[in-house]
Amino acid sequence: MTSGLDPVIAQVLQARQASTNQQVATAVAAKQLDATKQTGDAINQMLETIATAQKQIAQGYLDVKV
Repeated sequence: MTSGLDPVIAQVLQARQASTNQQVATAVAAKQLDATKQTGDAINQMLETIATAQKQIAQGYLDVKV
């Protein structure tokens, strides 16, 4: 790709490409972290709901909200 270019220019282009690749990788990792946090939050909320339901059942009733 850069075989006909001056070696210095080729190095600059490679460095810019490496920088762009790193920025993309960082953005993708951030999105994955956000998705993982949202999933964890949803699981925690579900566990809290289940715990509340179990307590209610143990007391002989179940409050079902629609």
